[in-house]
Amino acid sequence: PYFEGLFSSSMRDADSDGLPIADVEPDVFEQLLSWIYTGEVTEAALQAKDMLEHLIMAANRYECGGLKLLCEAKLCEGLTVENVATRLVLAEQAEADQLMECSLEFIKPNAAAVMGTAGWKHVMAEGAELMNEVMAMLAGATTGDKGKKRTADEAGLSAQDAEVEEMREW
Repeated sequence: PYFEGLFSSSMRDADSDGLPIADVEPDVFEQLLSWIYTGEVTEAALQAKDMLEHLIMAANRYECGGLKLLCEAKLCEGLTVENVATRLVLAEQAEADQLMECSLEFIKPNAAAVMGTAGWKHVMAEGAELMNEVMAMLAGATTGDKGKKRTADEAGLSAQDAEVEEMREW
């Protein structure tokens, strides 16, 4: 659909002799073209390190829905405690609902372990400390503060939120 719309439009690129593709690595684009022409990608490509991550982004960008679903399914099959946090971010970036759902379902019973990974720390590094602590509380895990309780003001909670927290402690 993406290329069909591009080449059937009156845009300048539709009349040119070439179309530069700068946002996709050549090996990823090769698999994308294979999908467009044959409906298949090589098994070796699906096994190659980071190929699925790049391929799902390209499939999303170039509107190859079937390829995107294939990538999502393969990425869901390969979820681990170590990679689920980055896959969750990937799902958001690629607008991949199936991968998002699988990742969230995987995190639920494994939250404490996931929160101890480098992937989670990397994802949460910028301005999400409170969210990390809330997740730790829900999972029964501790954060870098070794379980130190904070006041409502320290946690950035409103007075109403503080009341709710007090009720939960009863």
